[in-house]
Formats: sequence, C-alpha cells, structure tokens
Amino acid sequence: MNTQQNQLRTVLQALALPVTGQLRLYPNEACKVSRLIQEFEQFKPVFVAEAADDLTEGQKAVLASLHHDLMRVCLDHTCTDVALRRSEVWRHVRLLARSALLAFNWPLALPPQAEPVLA
Repeated sequence: MNTQQNQLRTVLQALALPVTGQLRLYPNEACKVSRLIQEFEQFKPVFVAEAADDLTEGQKAVLASLHHDLMRVCLDHTCTDVALRRSEVWRHVRLLARSALLAFNWPLALPPQAEPVLA
C-alpha cells in the first residue's frame, strides 16, 4: 500500500470511529472536528489524483458523498464536540466513512495513530 492509500485509509478509519473514539483520537486538539475534516480534505485529493484511473465509480461516489457531507458540517456550523456526539450529519459521515473503507476493501479498524490512545 502506498503513502496516499495509507493516509486516506487512516483518515477514513478515524471518521468511521464511534463518537467516543473520535473524541479521544486527538486528546490535545481543541477542535477535533476541524482536524478530522482537514485531514480528509488534505489526503483525498492527493489519493484521487494518484489513483484516478483505478478507482471504480462506486469508490468515487462514496468519496464525493463524504466530501459533500463534511462541507455540510462546516456550513451548518456543526464543527463542535457536541455536534460530533449528536448531529445526524455526523452519524451519516461515520456511515459513509465505513462504506468507503468497505468500497476499498480496507479494514474497519482503529487508525494506526489511535491504537496507543484508545487501547
């Protein structure tokens, strides 16, 4: 697996975590939501550009849907820990992240950086 795949897989695993895992993922981060969105928006375009010819329509669609919902989070001002816990948009983001992991045949697992924190 190349660097771009690892980076996207890791951020999708973080987005797919249950809310308690997401809140503990970045214990010293003031705005965990911004960090999750920033990482996805940083790694997705690089991965898509690198793998464009190999992506299925389903893979492209789930990544586009996830991007759309994350932008909704920003527009709806649901960039808070409370929203992370209670927002329907965030529940949908978690489901889309799980769908994306499955679309790429990547494991529904803790992201590598979370293992020591969440263990």
